Amino acid sequence: MADFTAARPVEAEKSVVVHDRQARPEGPSDRQDLGHMLLLVVIGVIFSAALIALAFQARASWTEVRDWVVPLTIPAYAIGGISLAYLVSRRAWMEVSTGLTLLFFTVALTGFNLWRAALTTGPDGLRDNLSITTGVFLGLSIAALAAGMVWVEARRPTRPPVPEL
Repeated sequence: MADFTAARPVEAEKSVVVHDRQARPEGPSDRQDLGHMLLLVVIGVIFSAALIALAFQARASWTEVRDWVVPLTIPAYAIGGISLAYLVSRRAWMEVSTGLTLLFFTVALTGFNLWRAALTTGPDGLRDNLSITTGVFLGLSIAALAAGMVWVEARRPTRPPVPEL
């Protein structure tokens, strides 16, 4: 028990661990460590923004004022972007491969849709089909990325660091 009559109360049995300044763990060395910790969040936000841009392009709603489909599904794109960043940061290449393959097809179909838009004006059935197929591939890629993240976390869960004291 601590001696409260002393000038500085010190508990004798804890003095080595608590009161010894040499036994305390070091703090973060600099802001680079903080940046490294937040890198996953920043990359996830960037991937999410890219998925949202693909969705706006597939929906052809960059100029629409009252389109509700893409804004309503933004949480799904955020899940996909964070899942992609998580899988890349965990170096789970096998689990991310399906989602990236589907995402590659999504980007390729978006490119074909833009190319077709440059060639034609007015209603076009091929562009409609490309937009629908792009939306389906985008949804499948988000589902594959989210499933990959759940699979990795179930098989190799993230563990907190070992305490230093």
